[in-house]
Amino acid sequence: MKVSEKEDLPAVLPLDKRYTRTYYQDDSFVSNIRRALPRVVSSEVMENVVLPKLNEEEREFLLFYYFKNTDAEESNYQLKTIPTRIRKESADRILDEANINEPGRKFLSQFYDFDKTIEQYVLKDQVKEVDEIKILQLIKRRDYYVGNVEKSKISEIFERFPEIPKRDTFFANLYIPPTHKFFSPPNLKHISGMQIVEASRQFGIACNHMFGKVPFEDVTFLLLYLNSEFLQYAKINMPIKLRAKALEVKFSKAGYWNYSKLAITAYQENQEITKIEMAASILPLKVYKRLKSTQEEVYEIDPRFRILDRFKNNISIRENGRNIVSTIENISFSGFMVRCSGIHPGDLSTQAKLEFFMHFDIVGFVHGTCILLWVKEDDNNEDTFFAGFQFEEISDLDRANIKEAINRYGRLIEDREIQ
Repeated sequence: MKVSEKEDLPAVLPLDKRYTRTYYQDDSFVSNIRRALPRVVSSEVMENVVLPKLNEEEREFLLFYYFKNTDAEESNYQLKTIPTRIRKESADRILDEANINEPGRKFLSQFYDFDKTIEQYVLKDQVKEVDEIKILQLIKRRDYYVGNVEKSKISEIFERFPEIPKRDTFFANLYIPPTHKFFSPPNLKHISGMQIVEASRQFGIACNHMFGKVPFEDVTFLLLYLNSEFLQYAKINMPIKLRAKALEVKFSKAGYWNYSKLAITAYQENQEITKIEMAASILPLKVYKRLKSTQEEVYEIDPRFRILDRFKNNISIRENGRNIVSTIENISFSGFMVRCSGIHPGDLSTQAKLEFFMHFDIVGFVHGTCILLWVKEDDNNEDTFFAGFQFEEISDLDRANIKEAINRYGRLIEDREIQ
């Protein structure tokens, strides 16, 4: 693969919203997500396990960034970033050619130990990516830098192979879609702290799905805490890198994370700008619903809820082939109120059981019968009426769906219910 061919890669890899569970949000704020890459892979694993299972394009791509090193005691493949071993004479030449001052030399000495037996400087195991970038800047070898998109694609390949050593350290970039409008004063010219927090929260959830193998269905996240500390402003015209370290994880019987505590750091221009620690339990939905059922509140008045606008027209009330054209004004656990036109609701018998149908995303259909309780004309429109209905015959499943719909899409009419 030629260097110029890297230009064929996309500039950014936005994360699919299902990984961040932001189903109804316009955008996900995370891109280029990946696990920390191994700097060294043994030749045995690379040649006998990984490469044979890749197609030609993947193999060529991977070998562009990992080269075979036969100078070590056991041959291996090394990531083409900062060298893992440098001969003394080469190190001296690099320091002189780059004109590195004493503070720079002291910084570099943190990451290399001199092995007298082989007369080489040997890279220590743990080198942060932020330090890696600074090292490349000091020695003036930016051509060794591997971009975020490239690292993300390498990580995606390695994730398939359990034989590749894994570290629970993850990276991503904060992604700001060009057309997205965020609640931040436009005159301050910096990225909102709340946007960094939301991106970090999404990043943490995505880590649970992608690397903790948490399933997408039949589970829910219970956020235990999210603590944040802001160290400096985030410039709006510079990229932000996110790093997450799993401080603690627990596994379910099925083998996925059911608890995670993550330390997330946001970097800009190689400087820490935000630190966040978050912990969450991942519960099966049936367990979550059982917990919620033990926390039901008792109200003196059956509370009413406004429904989100997109569900207001998802109702049909019928009697003997007639349909009342209506929209849901509010709903409670015992009934609902509608704004209607067309057939005057007063023409319906208050003794008759009227059939109704409702539909809510995720929750599904709700069906049963109801009784008309009252009718009131709209003061501003003589052709429009308000009507109140009480649930009459409704199955336990449909009643549970009503409760789920209210929990998901209802907003309490606070001035009526709470004084």
